[in-house]
Amino acid sequence: MLRFALFLVAILGYLQVTSSLAIESRGTTTRSCAARPSGLWKPSPGTTWDYQLSHPITSASSLNTSLKVWDVDVFDNNATTIQAIQSLGLKVICYFSAGSYEDWRPDASSFDAADLGSDLDGWPGERWLNVSSPAVRTIMDARLDLAVRKGCDGVDPDNIDGYENDNGLNLTQDDAVDFVLYLANQAHSRNLSVGLKNGGAILPDVIDCMDWSVNEQCVEYNECDVYAPFIKQNKPVFHVEYPKGDDVNNNDDVSESTKEYICGDASASGFSTILKNIDLDSWIETC
Repeated sequence: MLRFALFLVAILGYLQVTSSLAIESRGTTTRSCAARPSGLWKPSPGTTWDYQLSHPITSASSLNTSLKVWDVDVFDNNATTIQAIQSLGLKVICYFSAGSYEDWRPDASSFDAADLGSDLDGWPGERWLNVSSPAVRTIMDARLDLAVRKGCDGVDPDNIDGYENDNGLNLTQDDAVDFVLYLANQAHSRNLSVGLKNGGAILPDVIDCMDWSVNEQCVEYNECDVYAPFIKQNKPVFHVEYPKGDDVNNNDDVSESTKEYICGDASASGFSTILKNIDLDSWIETC
């Protein structure tokens, strides 16, 4: 009887180890990072930038060329505009929402109802997406192809952090890691650089496949140290704060004390920090 009990313990232990190894193997398979193409654009820490999403760029010649990177909406800006920006010696990152459905986008009808989750709090017309869905990933592939056709240098996939929200789809951090690495590999295969948008909780799992970070409000939320590993890997943190809050969008300068508080935050040392209106129009102050 004792020998039989010991035998069962041994068998159960073996099965547990085998199961653990299988899980690790699956993680390695799904979380691998493909080699980057040799000509990939890779910006350096401290690269200056602007973030303008509320309306398309109408005149590239009027842009402030001291800001070397422009993060703009991939749908709202045409290839001619993007090429005009680049002709000034500037780089263009093309924004799209990868983790949310937006009912006003031209490809909105392509999404399956079963892949739509809860509404995004405070963002009318948006719902969380099932980022593990093959159908959703096919749509994101098409958006990456659009970025290529328009000549973007990189992409800024937003809303990958559904796991931190009431998403209605039981999304987890593991789902986000798998999705972000999928997007990175797909972007790199198209010679597009790619950044991690917020998502500090999954940063350790994806940073090696990212070319930069786009962070919102890490000073406000006291979490800039989370994104400092990008600087250590010689990758920029494109950092934006919204000092006027959620309800004010105007062309007024912020107070010197507010600017000093944001720009003087030691935990954001080396970041490419800008101050913007929450609707991401043309108003900007830089550190």
